Amino acid sequence: MPWLPEYAREYFDRPANQPSDAAHAYQSSDVAAIAREQIRRERTLLEEADGSVVLDTDLAVILIWWRERFGQVPAWIEAAFAAQAHRLYLLCRPDLPWQADRLRESPHDRPRLHELYQRLLTERQLPFVEIGGIGETRFEAAFAAAKPCLTTPKPSPRPPSSPLAP
Repeated sequence: MPWLPEYAREYFDRPANQPSDAAHAYQSSDVAAIAREQIRRERTLLEEADGSVVLDTDLAVILIWWRERFGQVPAWIEAAFAAQAHRLYLLCRPDLPWQADRLRESPHDRPRLHELYQRLLTERQLPFVEIGGIGETRFEAAFAAAKPCLTTPKPSPRPPSSPLAP
């Protein structure tokens, strides 16, 4: 199944994009660049896919991220979010232990952020399923929620039958 990883991680892995000051040194221009590339990669994946795809993240995350860090979201991001292809969101509950990494900023604010995502999806009337649990339980819940959306690749067209074939 084709899947698209979170581009922000790749973006910030590049030495040129790593902040020299670890305390929130990225700018709105960084998040805008991430949004543009996420849109481009998603569009390419959807054009090339022969069935369902899995997206690690999309503009919903970028919308919330932008609002939290910079306030008013640019109109072009809002428009791109509204124009996204139909999808089912798996909204993960913040019930796993916190694991710090360079992109996670809010170890003590997870329930409030979860509520922001839940509100965004509800207000925009986007389909979502909340996923909780640990380990295999969480995976099984996610798979069960996504299973109705998963499709198999389209079959290859059959070669035309020969005029001599019975």
